[in-house]
Amino acid sequence: MKPRALCDPHSGVTIGIVTPRRCLAAAVFALVAMSACDRFATEPGQHVVAEVGTQSVTVAELQAYLDTIQLQDPAAEPLSPGDLARVKSRLFDDFLEGEMLFQEARRRELTVSDVELAAYLGADAPSEPVARELARRDLTIQKLRESVVLAQAHVDDKEIDAWLAAQAPPGAPALQGTLRTLRLASYPEAARVRQEILAKKLSFAEAELAYGADSLPDAPRDEDLEALPPHIAAAVKALNPGSVSAPLPFESSVLLFLLEKADDPSASTQRRRESARRAIALDKAQAAADTLLRELRGKTVVTRHPGELPFAYVAEDAGPRAR
Repeated sequence: MKPRALCDPHSGVTIGIVTPRRCLAAAVFALVAMSACDRFATEPGQHVVAEVGTQSVTVAELQAYLDTIQLQDPAAEPLSPGDLARVKSRLFDDFLEGEMLFQEARRRELTVSDVELAAYLGADAPSEPVARELARRDLTIQKLRESVVLAQAHVDDKEIDAWLAAQAPPGAPALQGTLRTLRLASYPEAARVRQEILAKKLSFAEAELAYGADSLPDAPRDEDLEALPPHIAAAVKALNPGSVSAPLPFESSVLLFLLEKADDPSASTQRRRESARRAIALDKAQAAADTLLRELRGKTVVTRHPGELPFAYVAEDAGPRAR
């Protein structure tokens, strides 16, 4: 598992950071009432917190899962008891959703060998059997998702043509060439560098070496301007091959763009088609994963026992038939 931010679904505020590093159970439960700790410290394997289909989930299994997760950024302010309960509740829901997927993977006879597990865990493989089995479970679920996605993620040329046609009206001018970006600290500096480039005292490549080449996140190489803010996209569309844009303020810096003429026009078209193929495949993959979960939720009864949890459960809509 990679580190990820956990947000309140209602406010969008980040309330915790989930990472695969193991943390001490005592730290996890430091903000939970001591009476709850005492109650579940004995025989945690006997306390059933949920049933997923015919499979019971115990406090011990859930706690082993929580023990592999760092619930908050150590450098941040400690979570309030209410926020901590919400974080744990969403992780509890995630665990139950994973259990549905894991059961489906086993029904499809998907397995993970010790060799595959070792390669998946890498050099930082945990020695604890429980942690290793949780990792095996994660990898098995990953195999299930991949098998479902790969079966439905084929993209043909007709789909690419339709996707590209929907991005811009027929006949709309395309930006032909390679877009290069230079990020400067201030408007005066950007204006001075642009004048030096136009006067041929400085090439764009030399400016990149002197000031540092930069680009916007997911900035286009060719005619795809979807990633650019509207005012920047408009300025870029007006460029002719070989021309340099006026200084364009963006966030805390100022940008200059150079449109280089494409050496091979077909290369620009091919890059755009590959970008479309990736976008379509990503949409199909997400749709396939969503459909799988929807089907599993429709045929799997998930019963939670909030009173058996060692924290206060914060309810959220868990899908059809879950209660």
